[in-house]
Amino acid sequence: GYLENHGLFFRSRSSTTTTVAAAAQLAAEYLDYADRYPPPCYLYIQKHLRWIFRSELQPADPTNVNYSDWRPRLWGFLVRPYLRTIAQFRLVVALYVKLSGDGDGDGVRAPESIQHLVNDVTFKSVRKAATSASMSG
Repeated sequence: GYLENHGLFFRSRSSTTTTVAAAAQLAAEYLDYADRYPPPCYLYIQKHLRWIFRSELQPADPTNVNYSDWRPRLWGFLVRPYLRTIAQFRLVVALYVKLSGDGDGDGVRAPESIQHLVNDVTFKSVRKAATSASMSG
């Protein structure tokens, strides 16, 4: 579907930049809509983001995962119930942009709704946001 094939919506200079930029842009726009029109449960958001990022982040062989690579580590946030708020999901998208090298001006700029998050986001800050949200929820 459209969530998996985001290249239908966005075009860029190279196939790598297209995939990175399109996934980040689609995810950021999706989160903007989810913020305006909240789904019944955070799991809807989590599942839709998994579709968007599956080809970029999901390990090809789940029995032989290289966790020194950032992709399977970031995928872990989307397959486990750590995240529950739009703010937390935006941090995941910002971290994706940062780690893919697409937030520093070399490629397509980070989507506007997450630009302010890209420089400071880390795996630890995403985990910490998830922990503080579960304690307050």
